[in-house]
Amino acid sequence: MCDKITICACRWRNLIPRDRVEDMAEKARSGGREVLVVDDLCALLECGDEAELAALRDSEVVACHARAVRSMLQWRGIEPKEPVDIREGAGDSGPGNDAWFPVIDKERCSECGKCFDFCPFGVYEMVDGRVRVMHPSNCKNNCPACARNCPSEAIIFPKYAKSPINGGVEQEEQAIRVDHSTLYGDALRARLAERRSMGTPLFKKWK
Repeated sequence: MCDKITICACRWRNLIPRDRVEDMAEKARSGGREVLVVDDLCALLECGDEAELAALRDSEVVACHARAVRSMLQWRGIEPKEPVDIREGAGDSGPGNDAWFPVIDKERCSECGKCFDFCPFGVYEMVDGRVRVMHPSNCKNNCPACARNCPSEAIIFPKYAKSPINGGVEQEEQAIRVDHSTLYGDALRARLAERRSMGTPLFKKWK
Protein backbone atom coordinates (compact mmCIF):
# COMPACT_ATOMS: atom_id res chain seq x y z
CA MET A 1 0.00 0.00 0.00
CA CYS A 2 1.25 3.48 -0.93
CA ASP A 3 2.08 5.89 1.95
CA LYS A 4 0.45 8.82 0.13
CA ILE A 5 -3.13 9.14 -1.05
CA THR A 6 -4.70 11.89 -3.19
CA ILE A 7 -8.49 12.17 -3.06
CA CYS A 8 -10.54 14.21 -5.54
CA ALA A 9 -13.44 16.05 -3.89
CA CYS A 10 -14.99 16.95 -7.27
CA ARG A 11 -15.96 20.35 -5.84
CA TRP A 12 -17.82 21.71 -8.86
CA ARG A 13 -19.85 18.71 -10.00
CA ASN A 14 -20.43 16.84 -6.72
CA LEU A 15 -19.87 13.55 -8.53
CA ILE A 16 -18.19 12.16 -5.43
CA PRO A 17 -20.14 12.31 -2.14
CA ARG A 18 -18.51 14.72 0.34
CA ASP A 19 -19.10 12.43 3.33
CA ARG A 20 -17.33 9.60 1.54
CA VAL A 21 -14.32 11.83 0.80
CA GLU A 22 -14.16 12.95 4.44
CA ASP A 23 -14.54 9.38 5.73
CA MET A 24 -11.81 7.99 3.47
CA ALA A 25 -9.45 10.85 4.31
CA GLU A 26 -9.98 10.32 8.05
CA LYS A 27 -9.40 6.57 7.82
CA ALA A 28 -6.24 7.08 5.74
CA ARG A 29 -4.85 9.59 8.26
CA SER A 30 -5.69 7.24 11.12
CA GLY A 31 -3.71 4.56 9.29
CA GLY A 32 -0.65 6.79 9.17
CA ARG A 33 -0.95 7.77 5.51
CA GLU A 34 -0.23 11.22 4.10
CA VAL A 35 -3.50 12.56 2.66
CA LEU A 36 -4.08 15.29 0.08
CA VAL A 37 -7.67 16.24 -0.80
CA VAL A 38 -7.85 18.25 -4.03
CA ASP A 39 -10.86 20.30 -5.14
CA ASP A 40 -10.77 19.03 -8.71
CA LEU A 41 -8.37 16.41 -10.05
CA CYS A 42 -9.29 17.31 -13.64
CA ALA A 43 -8.25 20.93 -13.07
CA LEU A 44 -5.06 19.85 -11.32
CA LEU A 45 -4.08 17.66 -14.25
CA GLU A 46 -5.00 20.38 -16.73
CA CYS A 47 -3.19 23.30 -15.07
CA GLY A 48 -0.96 21.89 -12.34
CA ASP A 49 2.73 22.75 -12.21
CA GLU A 50 5.54 20.20 -12.21
CA ALA A 51 5.71 20.02 -8.41
CA GLU A 52 1.99 19.29 -8.12
CA LEU A 53 2.15 16.66 -10.84
CA ALA A 54 5.25 15.09 -9.30
CA ALA A 55 3.33 14.60 -6.05
CA LEU A 56 0.84 12.39 -7.92
CA ARG A 57 3.55 10.07 -9.23
CA ASP A 58 4.08 8.41 -5.87
CA SER A 59 0.51 8.68 -4.61
CA GLU A 60 -2.52 6.44 -4.73
CA VAL A 61 -5.29 8.38 -6.51
CA VAL A 62 -8.92 8.14 -5.41
CA ALA A 63 -11.46 9.73 -7.74
CA CYS A 64 -14.07 8.68 -10.30
CA HIS A 65 -13.99 5.90 -12.92
CA ALA A 66 -10.61 4.19 -12.97
CA ARG A 67 -10.39 4.20 -16.79
CA ALA A 68 -10.91 7.96 -16.90
CA VAL A 69 -8.43 8.69 -14.12
CA ARG A 70 -5.80 6.34 -15.57
CA SER A 71 -6.09 7.99 -19.00
CA MET A 72 -5.83 11.50 -17.53
CA LEU A 73 -2.71 10.62 -15.56
CA GLN A 74 -1.09 9.02 -18.61
CA TRP A 75 -1.95 12.14 -20.64
CA ARG A 76 0.25 14.13 -18.23
CA GLY A 77 3.05 11.57 -18.39
CA ILE A 78 2.27 9.86 -15.09
CA GLU A 79 2.20 6.07 -15.08
CA PRO A 80 -0.39 5.53 -12.39
CA LYS A 81 -0.92 2.99 -9.70
CA GLU A 82 -4.40 1.52 -10.13
CA PRO A 83 -6.83 4.35 -9.25
CA VAL A 84 -9.61 3.78 -6.74
CA ASP A 85 -13.20 4.59 -7.79
CA ILE A 86 -15.45 6.08 -5.09
CA ARG A 87 -18.03 7.57 -7.44
CA GLU A 88 -20.94 5.27 -6.56
CA GLY A 89 -23.94 7.03 -5.06
CA ALA A 90 -22.74 10.46 -6.16
CA GLY A 91 -24.81 13.59 -5.77
CA ASP A 92 -26.46 15.61 -8.52
CA SER A 93 -24.18 16.98 -11.20
CA GLY A 94 -24.52 20.23 -13.04
CA PRO A 95 -22.54 22.82 -14.96
CA GLY A 96 -19.96 24.89 -13.13
CA ASN A 97 -16.75 26.81 -13.67
CA ASP A 98 -14.81 23.58 -13.49
CA ALA A 99 -12.36 21.85 -15.77
CA TRP A 100 -14.07 20.13 -18.71
CA PHE A 101 -11.97 18.50 -21.39
CA PRO A 102 -11.47 15.13 -23.09
CA VAL A 103 -8.84 12.53 -22.38
CA ILE A 104 -7.94 9.67 -24.69
CA ASP A 105 -7.86 6.02 -23.69
CA LYS A 106 -4.77 4.95 -25.65
CA GLU A 107 -5.68 1.29 -25.19
CA ARG A 108 -8.71 1.90 -27.42
CA CYS A 109 -7.57 4.77 -29.67
CA SER A 110 -6.81 3.79 -33.27
CA GLU A 111 -5.25 7.20 -34.10
CA CYS A 112 -7.80 7.67 -36.89
CA GLY A 113 -7.83 11.44 -36.33
CA LYS A 114 -11.61 11.84 -36.57
CA CYS A 115 -11.68 13.84 -33.31
CA PHE A 116 -9.00 16.18 -34.65
CA ASP A 117 -10.94 16.69 -37.88
CA PHE A 118 -14.25 17.07 -36.06
CA CYS A 119 -13.46 19.44 -33.17
CA PRO A 120 -14.11 23.09 -34.12
CA PHE A 121 -12.38 24.42 -31.01
CA GLY A 122 -8.83 23.21 -31.69
CA VAL A 123 -8.62 20.96 -28.63
CA TYR A 124 -6.71 18.22 -30.48
CA GLU A 125 -3.52 18.14 -32.52
CA MET A 126 -1.88 15.41 -34.56
CA VAL A 127 1.69 14.91 -33.35
CA ASP A 128 3.83 12.42 -35.27
CA GLY A 129 0.67 10.76 -36.58
CA ARG A 130 -0.89 10.41 -33.12
CA VAL A 131 -3.80 12.33 -31.61
CA ARG A 132 -3.03 14.50 -28.60
CA VAL A 133 -5.18 16.70 -26.35
CA MET A 134 -3.06 19.84 -26.63
CA HIS A 135 -5.45 22.68 -25.79
CA PRO A 136 -7.87 21.38 -23.13
CA SER A 137 -9.01 24.86 -22.09
CA ASN A 138 -10.46 25.39 -25.60
CA CYS A 139 -13.07 22.69 -25.01
CA LYS A 140 -16.70 23.82 -24.79
CA ASN A 141 -18.08 23.05 -21.34
CA ASN A 142 -20.55 20.13 -21.30
CA CYS A 143 -19.94 19.26 -24.97
CA PRO A 144 -19.09 15.54 -25.48
CA ALA A 145 -19.70 15.57 -29.26
CA CYS A 146 -16.26 14.28 -30.22
CA ALA A 147 -16.74 11.29 -27.89
CA ARG A 148 -19.95 10.41 -29.70
CA ASN A 149 -18.09 10.73 -32.99
CA CYS A 150 -15.24 8.41 -31.97
CA PRO A 151 -15.55 4.98 -33.64
CA SER A 152 -13.46 3.32 -30.90
CA GLU A 153 -15.21 4.89 -27.87
CA ALA A 154 -11.73 6.03 -26.82
CA ILE A 155 -12.60 9.59 -25.79
CA ILE A 156 -13.49 10.14 -22.14
CA PHE A 157 -15.13 13.10 -20.41
CA PRO A 158 -14.82 12.17 -16.71
CA LYS A 159 -17.58 14.59 -15.64
CA TYR A 160 -20.15 13.45 -18.19
CA ALA A 161 -23.27 11.93 -16.63
CA LYS A 162 -23.28 8.55 -18.37
CA SER A 163 -21.04 5.62 -19.21
CA PRO A 164 -19.12 4.84 -21.39
CA ILE A 165 -18.35 8.48 -22.25
CA ASN A 166 -17.39 9.18 -18.63
CA GLY A 167 -14.95 6.28 -18.56
CA GLY A 168 -17.33 3.82 -16.97
CA VAL A 169 -17.53 0.25 -18.17
CA GLU A 170 -21.32 0.05 -18.41
CA GLN A 171 -23.01 0.88 -21.70
CA GLU A 172 -25.50 3.39 -20.27
CA GLU A 173 -25.50 5.55 -23.38
CA GLN A 174 -25.47 4.40 -26.97
CA ALA A 175 -23.26 6.77 -28.89
CA ILE A 176 -25.02 8.57 -31.72
CA ARG A 177 -23.32 7.26 -34.80
CA VAL A 178 -22.55 9.93 -37.36
CA ASP A 179 -22.59 9.42 -41.11
CA HIS A 180 -19.13 10.80 -41.89
CA SER A 181 -19.83 10.88 -45.61
CA THR A 182 -22.42 13.63 -45.10
CA LEU A 183 -21.21 15.27 -41.89
CA TYR A 184 -18.92 17.88 -43.40
CA GLY A 185 -21.05 18.43 -46.49
CA ASP A 186 -24.11 19.19 -44.39
CA ALA A 187 -22.14 21.46 -42.09
CA LEU A 188 -20.69 23.37 -45.03
CA ARG A 189 -24.09 23.78 -46.67
CA ALA A 190 -25.52 25.09 -43.40
CA ARG A 191 -22.74 27.65 -43.05
CA LEU A 192 -23.14 28.82 -46.63
CA ALA A 193 -26.89 29.19 -46.16
CA GLU A 194 -26.30 31.21 -43.00
CA ARG A 195 -23.91 33.53 -44.79
CA ARG A 196 -26.39 34.03 -47.65
CA SER A 197 -29.17 34.89 -45.18
CA MET A 198 -26.91 37.51 -43.59
CA GLY A 199 -26.03 38.99 -46.96
CA THR A 200 -22.36 38.16 -46.52
CA PRO A 201 -20.61 37.72 -49.88
CA LEU A 202 -19.18 34.27 -50.41
CA PHE A 203 -16.27 35.56 -52.45
CA LYS A 204 -14.51 38.89 -52.22
CA LYS A 205 -13.77 40.83 -55.36
CA TRP A 206 -10.10 41.53 -55.74
CA LYS A 207 -9.05 44.82 -57.32
